Amino acid sequence: MAIRRKWAIYLALCLLLVGAVLAPLGAAAADAWFTPHRGIYRMSLISAESSSGIIGASGEMYFEWTDTCDGWNVNQHTSLYLASSQEKSNQIGLTFSGWEAKDGMELRFHASHIANGVIVDKVAGEARLSSRDGAGTVTYTKPKGLAVALPEGTVFPSEYSRRMMARMNEGASGYSALMFDGSSIEGTYDVTTFFAAPRLRALPGTGDGEAGEEAVKEKVWPVRMAYFPLLGGDIEPDFEVGALINGRGVAHRYDIDYGNFAVRAELEKYEEISAPDC
Repeated sequence: MAIRRKWAIYLALCLLLVGAVLAPLGAAAADAWFTPHRGIYRMSLISAESSSGIIGASGEMYFEWTDTCDGWNVNQHTSLYLASSQEKSNQIGLTFSGWEAKDGMELRFHASHIANGVIVDKVAGEARLSSRDGAGTVTYTKPKGLAVALPEGTVFPSEYSRRMMARMNEGASGYSALMFDGSSIEGTYDVTTFFAAPRLRALPGTGDGEAGEEAVKEKVWPVRMAYFPLLGGDIEPDFEVGALINGRGVAHRYDIDYGNFAVRAELEKYEEISAPDC
């Protein structure tokens, strides 16, 4: 797998979990658009073309999103094993921690990319915007001394989520913006999201019901996100993500589509986290 595509796996997971675990805005406080929670997702291969060289995938993803009164805090640990047609199994992983101010103006982040148990890349730093919807700057401590300009109109993941859900609540069919997430030095993407009408789906872990009982169901919103790189002028996205999101801000599952193969992350365990007394 090409280096750009390999690290796109890390980026996709990070963008998903920092920026796409969403819920419809309620009529209560502005912060009620998501529920602080932690979850474990089981990962698997759902499709692969022969050209991908991938014949299997398995792994686990831990995700935690909390309210810190002045911002949103995210912690994520991912371990994904990809089996190839050359009878090799490659383990790739990501650890990510980040904090984003509630006004959407500041993002602090730290990410480590892992291959077969060895840390091969670290990214850390702080990003700031000059104004809402204005340009900004990323100052990296890893790689040390690197500074990158953010184009006008850039938003950070939680702010992207908040605006996107506001659009959905208004009855719009989609939302698009530049988004920087801090998972890599090429972390700015033009992200376009489409949403469909909600539907009923069994609660995670309930299956089709037990002892002849009908499974408990809840409303979920199908969401489709496409990530276009800013470098180059590609008319095709680097990857696409489909998700099913419930009304408490929790994703039942994610489908990450790279074109010639796709990976699914299915919610297996879930726990709400008490909000702080701000």
